[in-house]
Amino acid sequence: MLALLIGINIELQEKVNEMKIGNFFNVFFLSTPFYRGMAEKIILIGTGICGLVFSWKTFSIFPLSNILGGILVLLAYAFHRWTEKDHKQAHKESQDVETIVITGVYSKIRHPLYLSLILQNIGIALAFGVMIIFVMALLTIIHWIVTVLKEEAVLLQTFPHEYMRYKQEVRWRMIPGVF
Repeated sequence: MLALLIGINIELQEKVNEMKIGNFFNVFFLSTPFYRGMAEKIILIGTGICGLVFSWKTFSIFPLSNILGGILVLLAYAFHRWTEKDHKQAHKESQDVETIVITGVYSKIRHPLYLSLILQNIGIALAFGVMIIFVMALLTIIHWIVTVLKEEAVLLQTFPHEYMRYKQEVRWRMIPGVF
């Protein structure tokens, strides 16, 4: 875990050294989602452990939320692994993607991997049952939505015709009928 945090720090430090001041958000939101996702999981789980140890406020359906959260984490992780099989470039930075993936679940929604990360974070929050983690998980939703929007801008610049056609064929970013 320490090596992962050191890796995150080194990657972000290299990005900060390369960037101009106004590009921080682009660098953060377009850096490798793997490291950002892992950092979120570590923070959420660490906060959950603290919440249980220090008896922070929990959901009124506390035992049921543990079960539902655990199931959601497992299902979201399985969905994540399934979508990674279609997207071999999933752990590359947005600007390094070589092709647009349009098969499998990507033929229904454009960002299933980010959806799975959001569902994992909500599942972690429910599994611990501590209210502050749920608030933090909701904040990660904003983070991943901004990432989606930034990534789409990069993909439109990199693959102007192909990605525009893909957006017309696959209307929904994450949730059909909603977003």
